This record gives sequence, C-alpha cells and structure tokens, in this order.
Amino acid sequence: MDKRFSVVFKPGTYPQMTYVSRESKGTKYTYEERLQQSLAIDGYLTYIVGPSKIGKTVLCEKVIGAANMVCMSGNDFSKEKDFWSGIGKKVGISMEAAVSEKSAAFSDKEQKSMTVTKNYFVTKDRVIDYFKENEKVLVLDDFHYAPSEMQYDIACQLKEVIRMGFKAVVVSLPYRSDDAIRLNPDLTGRILVIEIDPWKTEELEQIAQKGFKELQIEIDDSLITRMAKESIHSPQLMQSICLNIGLLPGNSTEITDETIEESCSFTCMNLPYGDVVRVLKAGPSTRGQQRIQYTLTDGSKKDIYGLVLKVLSDNPPLIELSIEELMERIRNNVSGNGITTKKIRDSLKNWQKLLDTLGSLYQVLEWKDDMIHVLDNMFLFYIRWKLE
Repeated sequence: MDKRFSVVFKPGTYPQMTYVSRESKGTKYTYEERLQQSLAIDGYLTYIVGPSKIGKTVLCEKVIGAANMVCMSGNDFSKEKDFWSGIGKKVGISMEAAVSEKSAAFSDKEQKSMTVTKNYFVTKDRVIDYFKENEKVLVLDDFHYAPSEMQYDIACQLKEVIRMGFKAVVVSLPYRSDDAIRLNPDLTGRILVIEIDPWKTEELEQIAQKGFKELQIEIDDSLITRMAKESIHSPQLMQSICLNIGLLPGNSTEITDETIEESCSFTCMNLPYGDVVRVLKAGPSTRGQQRIQYTLTDGSKKDIYGLVLKVLSDNPPLIELSIEELMERIRNNVSGNGITTKKIRDSLKNWQKLLDTLGSLYQVLEWKDDMIHVLDNMFLFYIRWKLE
C-alpha cells in the first residue's frame, strides 16, 4: 500500500492536486466561468444538469468555496415537510423560539407577578437574512430525489426568494420527465441552465497525468487511456481507479494492464449495488412460471432480464442506448434468438415500473422514449466488473 496515492487522488472530496477545468460545450468559457457569471446575476436560479458522478458538486465547491456552500440533498426533504425549517436546521438556526410575557398584580401588602412563555415559529426571513449577511449559497444537490410534491413546492419557494437576493444552485440529473424546475411556468425566464457534458477520454486522462506526475511515477499513455475509458465519463471513477492502484498490495510504481484490472475489481468491492442487481435480475413476479432461458455465445444461460443486464455491461460502456442499439447487442450475444423488439420494450417497461416503487439507490436506470439512460455511472461500472 502506498499512502501517497490517497493524498493525490480524491474520489470522495475536493481533488486539490488533480482538479481539471473543462470548457463548456459550444462556448469558449469554462464551466467555472459560467457558474461565476450565473451567480453574479441577481434574481435568477442556477440550474446545473448532468449525469451522475460527473463533478457537478465539485464544480460548485471550486467556484463557491466549501466555506460559503450550504449543501443539501433532495433526500433531506423526504421526511422534512417544511423547506425553510430544513435549511434552518442545516445552518444551525432554530426555527422555534420562545418569548416570555410578564404580568403583575398589586395590592397594599404584596406584589404578585406571572410569566407566560409562548413558543412560535421563526419565519423564513431569518434564514434568508442569514444567507445574505454571511454570503452563503444554497446548493440543492440530487434535487430529483426529493418527493415530487416537495419538488414543486421548493421550486415555488425559490422563485419567490431569488428576487430578494437569495442565492441558490439546484443540481439534478437530465432526462427527468417530472422536471419541476424547467417545467415550472413561474420560473420561465428566471433560470440559468448549465448543462454538464460527460467527460471526454482526454479530459479524464488529465486526472491521471497530473496525479502520477505528483507521485513521480511513470505510466504508459495506453494504460492511462484504458483507465479513462473504464471510468465511463466519470471523474470520480477515474479518481477511484487511480487511488486504488496505490492501495493494492505490492509495488504500485510498476503499473500494468493486470494492475488496472485488479484496481477496477477492487473499486467495485464496496459499491452498494448487489441488491440492485438482484432486483433487476429477478424482475417482476412471475407467479410461479418459469422464464425462457437463452443460451449466450459465451455458453451461459440467462433469462430476458439477465440478458439485458449483460448487454448493458458490454463494450463499449455507454450511458445511453437506443432500442436499436440494444437489439444489436442482443443479436451479438444470442444468435437466432427470436427475441422481438416488443419483448425488450415490455421488459424495460416492467423494470421502470419496478424501480419507480423503490428507493433512491435503485434509481440507476430510466427507460424513456425508446432510450435506456444509465443514471448512475457507478452502477454501469459495477455490472461491468461484478456481473456474473
């Protein structure tokens, strides 16, 4: 184990030594410059949209600074019914206060007094004042995880307070059919959208190039390219693969293809997708009926749900696949199979219905408009290295 790697590569926190700045697609400006511009405009809500594990929160930390960010998740509002009390608790402001009133009664011989204490709720104005006085910015991460009815309420609340100088950034995934921000007519013309594109291979390569230079370790360019491709557009995964090379037993300065494969497998060990895979493999209840088993070209046998998982994990790793691309991959895995496009569509609809009933961990895929979107790059990485 080489502990120097954990100083250089930071998959779970701000990567000081390996931060890579990227240009926003179609512009000559970096994402940092676009976020700075957006936050400088009063009366507008900043909406950052991009795939999972792509560096949206790290971008906010780079521009806003950890000390000025108040970061909350959509999950925080799954139990918290009041938006402002949730934020108040986060920054340590009590949303309840007590006030005492004293009354006195007098006579010739004695004086009596009585104190009555009443509780009341502090208004959201106190939270807004705190943010403005302390130059804080609310970063509402994983907004899509908030309950749908809460999403609309939050959008309405933010629409009102951004006019008062309150600064907020909402971070979410693309492809959401229930987009409470962009589909809210009250926010039309008051949103500045920053769409974060998936990382290119050469951009991910810069993470390794910077990091191994800091470690004074020489590594072949082809190995860096392989790590970048296995990272599936995710800087967090690239950081993890690089980090785990140093955490493996043995000599971490001699890096080979086998080292990278071992690091990828090691990276999967603590990822929490085992139950997700079991649920997807099982699919909806068959009420005792046996599913058809298909024989794949590698000799294994899988039912329709196991087959779709298998083709999702095939090369090249893609976070979007059309129904035509899925069918092509199925034909490459099962010759003369007789599997129809309708059967695949129906199976994906069943998956979507199943996932919609489960918690946020299970929201790894979305089937919409004849496209399957992988919402969590880590999940795709997991099934590439752990799927049996």
